[in-house]
Amino acid sequence: MARLQKAWRLFPVKGELASELSRKLNISRHIAQALINRGITDEQKAVEFLYAGMEHIADPYLLKDMGTAALRIAHALEAREKITIYGDYDVDGITACAILYKTLSRLEANVEFYIPDRQSEGYGLNIAALNNLKQTGTTLVITVDCGISAIKEIEAVQGQLDIIVTDHHQPPPQLPPALAIINPKQPGCAYPEKNLAGVGVAFKLCQALWQHYHGTGNSFFDYIEIVAIGTIADIVPLTGENRILVKLGLNRLLTTDNPGIKALVEVCGLTGKGIDSGSVGFVIAPRLNAVGRVSQAATGVELLLTNDSEYARELANLLDEENSARQAIEKLILAKAEEQLEAIELSTAKVLVLAGENWHSGVIGIVASRLVEKYYKPVIMISIQEGYGKGSCRSIPAFDIYTALSRCLDILTQFGGHHQAAGLTIPAENIPLLRERLQAIATETLSAADYVPILTIDSVLALEEVNAAFIEQLACLEPYGFANPSPLFACRNVKLREKRLVGQQSRHLKLTLEHTSVNDVIAWNMGELSDNLTCNETIDMVFVPKYNEWQGHKKLQLTARDVRQSLDRQTQAKLNAIAPDRDCVSQVYLTLKRYNRSGLHDLSLRNISDNIFSNYKDTLSERVIDLSLAILGELKLLTREFVEQDVFRIHLQPAPTIKLELTDSPTFRESIRLREEFLNQHI
Repeated sequence: MARLQKAWRLFPVKGELASELSRKLNISRHIAQALINRGITDEQKAVEFLYAGMEHIADPYLLKDMGTAALRIAHALEAREKITIYGDYDVDGITACAILYKTLSRLEANVEFYIPDRQSEGYGLNIAALNNLKQTGTTLVITVDCGISAIKEIEAVQGQLDIIVTDHHQPPPQLPPALAIINPKQPGCAYPEKNLAGVGVAFKLCQALWQHYHGTGNSFFDYIEIVAIGTIADIVPLTGENRILVKLGLNRLLTTDNPGIKALVEVCGLTGKGIDSGSVGFVIAPRLNAVGRVSQAATGVELLLTNDSEYARELANLLDEENSARQAIEKLILAKAEEQLEAIELSTAKVLVLAGENWHSGVIGIVASRLVEKYYKPVIMISIQEGYGKGSCRSIPAFDIYTALSRCLDILTQFGGHHQAAGLTIPAENIPLLRERLQAIATETLSAADYVPILTIDSVLALEEVNAAFIEQLACLEPYGFANPSPLFACRNVKLREKRLVGQQSRHLKLTLEHTSVNDVIAWNMGELSDNLTCNETIDMVFVPKYNEWQGHKKLQLTARDVRQSLDRQTQAKLNAIAPDRDCVSQVYLTLKRYNRSGLHDLSLRNISDNIFSNYKDTLSERVIDLSLAILGELKLLTREFVEQDVFRIHLQPAPTIKLELTDSPTFRESIRLREEFLNQHI
């Protein structure tokens, strides 16, 4: 299959605002524009976003029911009651379980933890497990990352077990009859950060308990590196308090004294390297997640709890092996899914519904995500066992998979999820009907444009601006993740000097630019683009700038997200007939300076156009020249008045002392929008 073409979309340029933030914060206007693109539009919000620390963490007792929960746990500690933490098998649940266990142990609690088996028990509380905990002496259960929808399960043990629910999932209309519910999303909760991960909610309980015993003056940020791992892995917005927790946790990861994390970092090959949110999300977290997918998640909790370095190394190696096993299973199922796709007319398939006997339910969600990335269509992977299918659904932004499934409720046993991810259970005989229904819904709701992946660009910049200071300022926007993606930049008309394929099966593309500032480019998994690029011609590129460290050497490198040959002269001429860019405005301005110096002020658009062609060999339409004059007028660089048909009297004004930005002109901003619209149709 040919590589999917991507549409390039530039955020609306807010030149005046970006210039203002740039001056106040002493940062590049491109960094200021990236902040604006993330909804940060004033100095105070920008300072908080860039520099906020633990002083901006809210009081845990603002969470509804926190006081009740803390007092009940304190009573259990004093009475030496047996407390069981009931967790979940994903990274969020594993880390939440670990930090609460470690905190309660420090408070000398009689505490154990329980993680349900993914295959046999599924997600959340189940009555059999609760009854077993009761029979083995537990009197207080504290859930982490689950429980908010467990109405019948908690009702079944009411009066026999006290249950405190800590969760972050969306509460149902009816809440379970728990002793206390700690969830920032529940009605009546005043806690300002509504998007905490499950580990974040558990951490707030740890903070509250610490304050209960040691006073409000004792801030508690122990185990913050574990909080960061769970928060990143659960893909919650990395804004507000989540951003602070992750930022603090990533700093602690570098110097952690946790034997389990040290061993895990070592087995991942990250020892001595910088660890960012990407390292956690794509290297560390998958190994913790693997045990919950293919074996027992309790191993992950034990790794985070152990104080024995040798045992930690054994467990870390086990997690690494489980991750390899998960990858092997994933590869096998992906191959089977691709076999099914060979029999499908992909050009007409709106939703990909794939099913197989006994596909491992722990990895089909990952395979679905990979297929969405490859084909950019909604994907449902269904594992059939004993006449029923359990499915994992992943979608594209334009297709609300939860809403679509709600229209298929009559043929489903159950389903749940949200806009771009969901799960379902369906009788096997209804799978073909589900495929037909979803195909019809997608045909009804989606257009061809919805199936084109979009690269949203923060700013277009010249490569001369990419330097050490720029990279340093850019780092202040980290940690990156959901709701705070790594900024994307674009450059145009950069000359390509060399290209070569690298990596296994020539999957990656290495480019060398003819540029003095930065010339090294790596384009991961874009080897097939090589045939479309011509050396000694110019290219356009969307990229992320960073330092590449290899064998002790450090150099600036651009990681390309997409590369294309620059427009040919004919297409460029068409573009220059639509609206001006910086070069067009500059050519008009310099031409006017020459005319004014020679005493000529009464000019027609044709005079200016002919002079530009004579000096620059560029053809600018009269419309583009007129728009350029309007831009220069808005910047107060000239005045013009109508003299007679097609003739204007134009006087250049003295340039102001402050640096002007073309993006301060509304006409220029609209021109850029029109040019981008044209470019997106000519990829």
